[in-house]
Amino acid sequence: MYSSEEFASLEIMCRERATLAKKKMEFWFSEAEYWRAEAEEWKQLRQSADPSIERIANCSSDQPN
Repeated sequence: MYSSEEFASLEIMCRERATLAKKKMEFWFSEAEYWRAEAEEWKQLRQSADPSIERIANCSSDQPN
């Protein structure tokens, strides 16, 4: 059986881990939002009516790797 001090230590450990997990979740959520915004920008460029963008995209794909 656990002592009162051991229960308190386990509680503190769980709270610390929860805090760390929340910080990691918030970081990855902001990363996801960043990449979602990037994707939206690329979508808008792809759908734009400016034909020069199409030429630039085609020229870059012709470049050797």
